[in-house]
Amino acid sequence: MNVQASIQNKILAFVLAGLNITRNDAVIAQDAGRSTDLLFGTVMAKVAATQKWTPFIDETATDGTSNPQGIYLGADIASADLVAGDVVDSVICVGDAIVDLNQLVIENSKTLDTIIGVTSVNARTVRDQLAFRSIFAEDTINISSFEN
Repeated sequence: MNVQASIQNKILAFVLAGLNITRNDAVIAQDAGRSTDLLFGTVMAKVAATQKWTPFIDETATDGTSNPQGIYLGADIASADLVAGDVVDSVICVGDAIVDLNQLVIENSKTLDTIIGVTSVNARTVRDQLAFRSIFAEDTINISSFEN
């Protein structure tokens, strides 16, 4: 008789390596029109005038939010909470991390290859902008999916 040991760990590590420099006191801006929850691993940007964080959704915005600057690392936030007001004491990874590409969330059908700053000589991709902050998204392979 053969016995095979197996561990089903449904929670895969998101931050794979690095120091994972975070802001633990970040404020996520109110979004009165939000209809979906803000998920762990969402790429975030900052409103230049208020320094509040918001999900990166528009590569053409002129208020600073077209510039991805971090990744949300807290528990999922219900859309109703974001509609009601700012969410304080949020955790945002702002540098020195290698994260799991498969768990990264970019809203509004954007990807790591979305080009920001298209009209300027400084055009770059979301991937480039995160790399500038030493945040790198790497693909991983789940070896538990392979069977004998």
